[in-house]
Formats: sequence, C-alpha cells, structure tokens
Amino acid sequence: MRRFLPFFAGILLSGMISAQSSYPLVTIQQINQVIDLAACNDSSIYLGDTVRFRAHVVTDGGLSEVPSSSVQGGYRPFIYMIDTAGNGVSDSLMGIEVMGVYEDANGNDQPVPGFTALFQGDKVEVVAIVEEYQNNTQLTTIGANSVTLISSGDLPSSAFIPKVLPVADFNNTQRVNNVQTGEYWQNSFVEIQNVTVVQVLPFNGNRVSFNVADANGNIINVSDRFLAQRTPSHTIVNPNSPSASGTGSFVAPSVGTFYSSLKGIIRHSGNGCTGGTGRGYEINPFDSTHYAVGASAPNITNVFSFPVVPSSSDSVLISADISDADGTIDTVQLYWSANSSTPSGSFSWVNMSLASGSTYEYYIPAQADGSIVRYWIRAVDNSGSAVVYPASPSGLANPYFNHYAVRDNGLRIFDIQYSGNGTGASVFEGQTVTVRGFITSARRDCDLEYVYLQDPNDTIYAGIALIPNQDLDNVYRDQEIVVTGTVQETFGVTYLNVDNYVGLSNSQTIMPTPIDPSDANLDMEMYEGMLVSYQNPNGGQIYITDGDVGFAEYTIGTDPSFGMSQSSRVLAGRQSGTSATSSLYVSLISDSSYVTNNGTLQVPAIIANTSMTMDAMHGILWYSFGNYKLLPRNNFDIVNLSVPVDTNGCNVPTNVSIDEVAAADLSVYPNPAHDAVNISSPNGKVSFRLMDLNGRVVLSSNDDAQAHTLNVSQLVAGVYVLTTIETKTGLSSTHKIVVSH
Repeated sequence: MRRFLPFFAGILLSGMISAQSSYPLVTIQQINQVIDLAACNDSSIYLGDTVRFRAHVVTDGGLSEVPSSSVQGGYRPFIYMIDTAGNGVSDSLMGIEVMGVYEDANGNDQPVPGFTALFQGDKVEVVAIVEEYQNNTQLTTIGANSVTLISSGDLPSSAFIPKVLPVADFNNTQRVNNVQTGEYWQNSFVEIQNVTVVQVLPFNGNRVSFNVADANGNIINVSDRFLAQRTPSHTIVNPNSPSASGTGSFVAPSVGTFYSSLKGIIRHSGNGCTGGTGRGYEINPFDSTHYAVGASAPNITNVFSFPVVPSSSDSVLISADISDADGTIDTVQLYWSANSSTPSGSFSWVNMSLASGSTYEYYIPAQADGSIVRYWIRAVDNSGSAVVYPASPSGLANPYFNHYAVRDNGLRIFDIQYSGNGTGASVFEGQTVTVRGFITSARRDCDLEYVYLQDPNDTIYAGIALIPNQDLDNVYRDQEIVVTGTVQETFGVTYLNVDNYVGLSNSQTIMPTPIDPSDANLDMEMYEGMLVSYQNPNGGQIYITDGDVGFAEYTIGTDPSFGMSQSSRVLAGRQSGTSATSSLYVSLISDSSYVTNNGTLQVPAIIANTSMTMDAMHGILWYSFGNYKLLPRNNFDIVNLSVPVDTNGCNVPTNVSIDEVAAADLSVYPNPAHDAVNISSPNGKVSFRLMDLNGRVVLSSNDDAQAHTLNVSQLVAGVYVLTTIETKTGLSSTHKIVVSH
C-alpha cells in the first residue's frame, strides 16, 4: 500500500514556496557544473551556497540504509533525484543526492519530517546547501520544511530509464576514477552490462560489497547504500523501510558470477587525481531487479594454507574448493614462488590435484626460515571460462596473491599486515595469532588513548592496532608485550582483537619512520598502524596546506601551494566512537568547535592555518573513510611549530618515563619458595596471577593491595610463572617461581 507525506505538507505548499523563494531557483544541471575537471577539481561551482531546485524522486525514501549515531533516530536519510527536465530519463549532469538532515536550534541533527515517505515519481521542491563528501556532490537540507511535495506520483515508475554506460567511463583497471567522463553521471541512475565478479568484500560483520570487471578489466564496486544489497544479518535502520522482516535478504555472489546487467545509482568515492583514496565511482542498486545474472565461471572458495605458521621443516598444504555452477572444472593450477624478487606474473606453476569432492590440493615443499611464499590459483571450466584467486583485474600483468611466512620463532606483525590480495586485508583475517612488539601509544593521559603495537625489526608492515582498549589499560608506551588475539578487518583497518597479553619488563622507544607527505605515489598501506613522521625528504620544513578539510582534519605537504593530491591528512582533537580515534592532547586542530565537541581538548587549542610551518610531525598512521591520516599523540609529536605550543600539561614526550619504569622495584620473595611467596611494591597496589607451565591459573587476585602473600604449600613442586601488574605505573612483569617442598 502506498504511503504519503504528512497532511501538513500539502496544506503548507503555497506558503512554503513563497517563504523559500528568496533562494535562487536553479536546475540540477546548473548545480552539477564543476570548477575544472581538467585539473581534477570536481567540486560544484555552487559549493557552499544555499540553492532551491525542483526535481523528481528516483529512489523511494524507504530504500536507503545509512546508519548514523549523530542523527536522532540513528539513521541518515538519502534520496536521489533527477532534474524535472529529464522526465525520469537519465541524462548528463541531471542526478543529485539529497541528505534529508538539518541542525535544530540546539545543534542536534534531525531527519526532515516526511522525507523517507517520498516515492519514486514524486515531484518536489528542495532548499539545501551544496556540499560534498569524498568528492561526491551532496545537498544537505537546511530545515524541517526544506522539502516540499509539489505533486505525488507525477511520473510513473516506467518513466525512469537508466543510461547504459561502459565501466571505462567510470574507472580503469585499478579502479581509479575517470573524472573526465564519470563526473557527468554522478548521482544518476545508470546501467552497466556484461561484467564479472572479481572480488567479494564482506565488512563490518554484516555487510557486503563486491567488485565487478568488464572484458577489458575495468573495475567498479557494487555498493550497498540501499536495502537491495543488505544481507539477512543486517538490522534495518530506516523507519520507513519496506522490509517486513526488519532485515535484509541479499545473498552475496561468488567470484566469477557473470552479470549481463547491473543497474543503480552512481556515487563518487574519490581517488587518483582527485586526491582521495576511496573506491572511485561505484554503483548502488536500489531494487532486487537490478541484478541480472548470466552464465557462471568457476567459483574458488575456502582457500587456506596449513600449517598456518610453518617452520623451515614443514611442507605446506594449499587447499581450495573449486566448482562450476553450469559445467565442470577442466584444470586447476597453482602459481607460487619463495623468491621475493620474482613478479607474480612469472611464478612457476603446478597442477593441483582433486583430493575429494570439489577440493583441490598441493603441498609446497619446506622453505628456509624467513621465506615469504606467495601464491595464486587459476581455474578453468569446460567452456574455457577462467578465474584467478585472489581475484585480479583481467589482463593484470602481475596478479594479486596470497602468502604465508616461514617462521621458526613465531609469527611477526609483518606477516599479519603484509597483503598482496588487492584489498589490504590480512590473510590471517578471522584467525587467532600471537605476536610480540613494543607499544607506540597507550591508553593514558598525554597519549593517543588508543593502543598500537610495533615490531622494531621491520620498517614496513610493522605496526598494528590493538582492541578492545579496556583490556589494555595497564600497558605503557615503550613496553614490550606478547599478545594473542583474533585478526579482524574493520572499514579497511587491520586490528588485533586481544584475547590476552603478557607484559614483559623490556622497554624500547620506537623511532618514527620518515614519510614524505607530498609523495602521491607512496603506498601508505605499508605504514598502516605504524609510528611515522611526516618530513620533507630534502631537509626543509613542511607546511599546513589546508587548515580545515572537514571532520577535524587538516593537510600537510612539503610545499605551501600543494593541493590535496600532494598533501597528507592529520586528525587531532576529536574522539567519537570508532569514526574519530584521535588524541585530545594535541593543540593543533582544524576548528575551534572541537575544543569541546567530540571530546574535550586537554591542552590549549591552536587553530591550523596555511601560514604555519614545522620541521616534522610524528604520529600513528590510520585509515578511515577512504583516507590515510596521521594521529599525533601529544604536543611533543609536533616538531618546532612556527607558533608556540604548550607542553606544560604533558611534561614528558611519553606518558610514562623510562626513569619511572626503572624505579618500579617490585619485590617477589622467597624464590625458591616452600610454603609462601610474598609480593610487595613501593609504588603502591599490585595484582597478580600465578600459572603452571601448561598455562593454567592456580592462584590469582584482582584485589589491588600493596602486598600479597601467596600460599603455595598445596601446589605440586615445580616451576610456575607469576604475572604482576602495578596499579600506579601500569608495569606488567613476569617472574619464574620455583616451588619446592
């Protein structure tokens, strides 16, 4: 049954149009005129202006699915519209994205009443501010009455016809956006034809997108902005969603699935020459009929290597399940190499054997300690259709690959972070691993308040974020720990979800790795989670090239005239869930509103502007919303800023000094022990845990006290491991205890 806007919309129509007539009435085509595509500036010439326009609704208000904790109700509504001149037929520069959110008198974001009850074919008048998000033009309503229904069902659904376009008009074989042609179809209803799924990308636990490629290898992401692509594990956030179950129903395709047609809204997630690191142009289907499946190619799933962490004496099993929905498998080849200098396109190959059912296997011989063994698989069916795993663009000279590391002394952070599969995702995703390293930031005053671990033995792929934070309150910066946890990918960031850790008594200050913030060709993925330093490679200063690029971020480069494509982002002064995990102990911020918004700044604020210079800026390299950004930990990470920086609030560069750690003289006696072991700390309270050599806890106390007496008289004689944590210093230490009777 069709739903309608609230009755008041029709009553207020004439008054509303009169009240809003002070804003210029423009066409969507005028709004979509951009500044300079030849220079990769795809911003609207109306950027920042408030405009009034008339349009037909293309996507029902109940179809978009964009959760948002900052909007009352937890949902950020979007509708895509077309210029009324098109009468529903997509044409150049005629599509627009409208976000139905406004800021009320108290500064809170509210959804526009009745916005999600609009339907395809409705004719509306909209007053909104022209903005952009990650290079996508986005109009934001200015008030509760910003959208006025002129005519309900002004056009029938049959009037809305997508424009058939080649993938090459949007992206190339590396999924880099082609703004010269793609920008004309941003926010429009289009159709692409004859594409194959080359990669399926589950994320956030309950969502999925996938990449498709045409016959020439040009790639576009099929994204899930609408209900049509939400899985059954997704809980609906749109209060006007037509989903009766309250969940999605989309089943992700397999790699190799062929679509004769895909329809949807084109959005822009800028990358390449536009300066971003997003997905390029993407297509968002908004109806189940927008997916037209054709013949299938082989499907490669459940690929794994065993042992997960082999030693130099282990041969390694490579196993994969390979099937074909409308035929049979002809050949399966494994391409592999243990030589780090061999391009993946030059790997030697062997035939994989059918072990049972659809499972194919091959054992790679044992390799030397430290070897990184890379491999990829190619399967061909009886009709000659071929796919590779990991999925690679067609015609790519050096295909993407999986890998495993040969380690006689256990896994390293490098092995988790290093990735050749084209996505940056860890090959250990979902697996439980154990690694060791030194803490580069901790959950303490005068620090980032998020925990990162780094291996000093590697210069790339050496750092990783640790979660959950509350389990890591007692670690301190520069401390060495051994940590066990599950590898997970969240919005493009590799995390280690910690099950347990052992704090060691060693300390080492990790020095930041220099990075040129203006090197547009630098692979930032290599430094994700690492302590790095933005520096001028020629020894000069670095400059703030833009003091505010939105969302508490500013940019830094080696030349004051450099734009976004030759600058790197910095995020500081904002903490908001997982979307903004920066320090509140950094003075240099983008906007004075962040002194009290999204966390209270703990040091005097300095508002970034393009007149400022510095020698360097250190911090943790992080990734969010399609961009890498530096997270300085405190004011000591800003090196010789051209204006004074207050460091009195944090009088040491690290949150716990080496001297303080050295003074933590914990006493554990007697050892060997007969009946009792005594623990005391001059620095205050301490908790402990005593384990046998099988890892079983035999005695423990979470009750902080300055001294403990452990009754070991009933324990079996032998060697035990005592772990202590001092409350004041956060020092975690281990002791070998010998019990004798």
